[in-house]
Amino acid sequence: MPERPEDMAGALITAITEACGASMSSGGGRRRRRRETVYWWTDEIATLRRQCLRARRLAQRAWGWPVEDARRVDFAVARGRLRAAIEESKRRC
Repeated sequence: MPERPEDMAGALITAITEACGASMSSGGGRRRRRRETVYWWTDEIATLRRQCLRARRLAQRAWGWPVEDARRVDFAVARGRLRAAIEESKRRC
């Protein structure tokens, strides 16, 4: 006696689910490797880095707008402050 279509569909779904589970990693996405912090890293540098990245994003988004030049200057200043803080921290350590 042939199986009912509902039973065949259920068996197919189970087979597909098992095949997907076996072929995919259970890592839950990209795994990030935690790096050791460098000896010169400080909370001040972390704050300056966040500010620098924000200024860079704003400068990139301002392309073609009247505020583009001002955003580029803001980014250059933020990048300079970050570099200076890193150099000073390396000198102190």
